[in-house]
Formats: sequence, C-alpha cells, structure tokens
Amino acid sequence: MLNTHRGFRHVWGSPLYYFPLWAVDLSDFAAALVLFALLIILLAILAVYHLSLGGMIHRHLGTSWKKATILTRKVPNWEQVNLFLALEALRQASPRAQRIYSFGYYEDLASGLNARLPRNLPVQYAVKPTSRTSDVRVVVSGLYFLRPPGMAPFVVLLSRSAMEVMAATPDEARTALDRILAEAAKRNVYRGQVLVVEQAPYVNEDIGYDFQIQFHDMPVVSREEIILPDEVLKVVERNVIGLLAHAELLRKAGRSTRHGVLFHGPPGVGKTLVTKYLARACPNYTVILLTGRQIRFVRESCTLARLLQPALIVIEDVDLIAVDRSQSFDTTLLHDLMDEMDGLGTKADVIFILTTNRPRILETALASRPGRVDQAVYFPLPDRDCRRRLFTHFGKGLDLSAVDLEPLLDRTEGASPAFIGELFRKAALMAAERGETTLPLKVTNEDFTAAIRELIEFGGVLTQQLLGYRSDPDAGRGPLGFGQR
Repeated sequence: MLNTHRGFRHVWGSPLYYFPLWAVDLSDFAAALVLFALLIILLAILAVYHLSLGGMIHRHLGTSWKKATILTRKVPNWEQVNLFLALEALRQASPRAQRIYSFGYYEDLASGLNARLPRNLPVQYAVKPTSRTSDVRVVVSGLYFLRPPGMAPFVVLLSRSAMEVMAATPDEARTALDRILAEAAKRNVYRGQVLVVEQAPYVNEDIGYDFQIQFHDMPVVSREEIILPDEVLKVVERNVIGLLAHAELLRKAGRSTRHGVLFHGPPGVGKTLVTKYLARACPNYTVILLTGRQIRFVRESCTLARLLQPALIVIEDVDLIAVDRSQSFDTTLLHDLMDEMDGLGTKADVIFILTTNRPRILETALASRPGRVDQAVYFPLPDRDCRRRLFTHFGKGLDLSAVDLEPLLDRTEGASPAFIGELFRKAALMAAERGETTLPLKVTNEDFTAAIRELIEFGGVLTQQLLGYRSDPDAGRGPLGFGQR
C-alpha cells in the first residue's frame, strides 16, 4: 500500500525517504537555505573569533578584552631588554609554555585587536646588547599570554615604546605589572657594569629625546699601578672603598652613604687612573662615566644611578660644566648637577667622583659645600720616592743597566707621571732607532737625553699642558734642564 504525506512514502509499512521536487513548497525551501547560510556565516564568525587574538585573550582571561583592564607603561629603548628578559622568565614559569604572538606595527592593544590581527604573523626580533661581549634577541612587538603560579592570567604587549598589561580586573593588572617590574629589576643587564649615557638616534614623541646606554670597556687597574704618596692613596680609599665596605653599618648608625669626592691636581698626576682603579675595586657597584660629549647627560645619568644603586658616578673634567656662576653664561648643567646631588637624598647609595685640573674656577656652592662635595683630595706631582717607583714601573721591558738614574731623578723633579711615562717610551724609541733589537731593550743615558730634548725643545708649553710638568720660575728653565719656549 502506498501512502503519501508531505513528500514521504511508506512502502509495506517501512518508511522510504525521498525528495520529490513536485511535492516541495518553494517558500519553505528558500527559508531553509537562508537559515542554512546564516548558520554557516555564524559558524565562520565564531571560528574566526576563536582563532583570532581577541578570542584567545577571551579564553585566557575568562572575559572579553573589551571588558578587561589595561595598564600602560612607557618604555625607553634602553629598558626594553630588561622587560623582555622578565617576560621570558615569566613565560618559562607558566604551567604550560605560552607562545609569543606578533602584534605587527601596532603600538597599543586596542588598535591591534580592533583590527582583528590574525595570530599566525611572524614574530619580529631585534638584537640588543647585554654586556660588552654578549647580546640577546628581543621581541620588537609581541603579545605574551602568561599565568605564573599563584597569579591570575594576564596578557602583555611589549612594543617599541610601551608595555601594556591586560587582566580581568584592575587589581590583577596592577599585580601583574608589579611582578614584571620586579623580575626586570632582578635581571637588569646594566647592574654592576661600566656604562656611558648617549643620545638615542631617534626621537620618542611621548618620552621626548630618549637616551641610550652603552657598555664601556674600562681596563682593570691594580693598586700596585697607582703611584701616589701613601697618605693620599689612603684618603682616596677611605672615602670610596672604605665607605662602601662599611655602608650597611653607617646606615644603621644613621649616617649618609651618599658621598661626593673631588680629585684635583696638575694634569697627568693619575686622577683618571685612580678612578679606573676604584671602579674595578667596587665590583658590585654600577659605574656611570660622564666625560666629553656625554657630560651633558647629568640628569639622565643620575636617574640611572638611582635605579641601579649602589652606583659610582664619575664626572671627569667637571670644570667643563661647573664653572663659577659669575664667570659662566650658561649654568644649566651646573644647576642640573647640584639639583641631582641634592635630590638623591642622604639614603641613596651613590658616590660622586669628580675630577678637575682647575679647582679654583669651580662654583663654590658645588666644591665647598658638604653634602655635594664632602671631601677634596689633592693629587701632587710625584716626589723623589714616587719618581723612583715610576721609573721601576715604566722601566718594565727595558734594560736600564747603562743608565745613571740618580741624575735622571733630579732632572725629572716637577714632572708628572704622564710625562715620565712618555719619556721612557720615547727613550725606548730612540734605542730602537739606533739599532737595538735584543729584549729587554737596552736604553742608554744618550737615549734619555735625546728624548728629553725632543719632548721639551719641540714640545714647549703645549707639552707642559698635555703631559704636565712644573717649570722653575726662578731660573726660567724647565725641570729637565732646557729653556722654555
């Protein structure tokens, strides 16, 4: 028996389904197609959202990114490497290793997520130094999905100029940001290094003219290489190394560890050499050098010292920026220096070492005020005993058996260590030019006489300024027996 009802036939009591075109209601068919198309579109939208960064954030945080809290922190170019290391450490600490996703050229989360970035873009990296001899690949603009143990899930965008932290609630976002900054401080690549501050090659519109940090190669200088009167070197060591060694006890006793020391004396007497010795004698201290063109970054260097303390700030030739205010047309850097020295406060673990050849022209409010410069140390020209030690030091690699050193000690009275060092180098050159080839190189009295004549007669006043020695005002002759020119 054959029964027909809305397109279905039942043969011998069993249903047989088929689709006869003449039994179809075309309006119902069109509606079904529309519903089917809408279903396909909806599934596609859900699939796209599920695979997008926005969908991933939703699943990670448990809420839509549009309802989440975002905290933004501006990032100078020099700080990016520390934040990257912190985020990598947190990524490794997460229960399941999280991937880093590229965020393209977008600088903020809202812009990139509104643009519905896909998650399969390649991650871009830049190479950043972590010391004089090492570097690391740093994410240029990347999105981190993190959930370290004991913390709520959060998302971090590290870009070229900012870091944004997203979490479900304001408290969770604040906690995440604090954790990142703590991890960055723990892994700071600049701590304990010798650094110089320089102008960054580009302008950051939000931060202004940004500065960059360069690692500096400072040679190791041992105490044995420092040839000064013992009492002078003891004062230097007490005011720097001694202060560092007893810093904790002094703090408990309510004494300040912020300290300023001024090294002054003629050119070439060892002020720079002593700063190198002190820098290496304080291995746990970050050393920030200000010399030459870097000397204008006073505020930036003090900011860096505050972040990286304990720190030494070495300003060579401080007279370039600290001339007496009555004699200077521009006192901006002088005021910067004095403000920063005052602003660090008594509890800051920062020592300033300033050097100058011209102490008399310094601003009195800087050089004669405890709390800024607490101790001035005069570096004298070497006495006879120091000159003898300098002869031994500079005579390494030379055979001086044919040289009468006593008259040479007399003739070098008033000469600086730099001048004596150049004298020995030039005497060795004279020996090489006359044909000496054996080692140690044999030097004679005649070699020293020729070296003295060339340094003085052809160097004149310029040699005095560059290498430093004292003339004899009574005889009108130089200390080495030749007339001044």
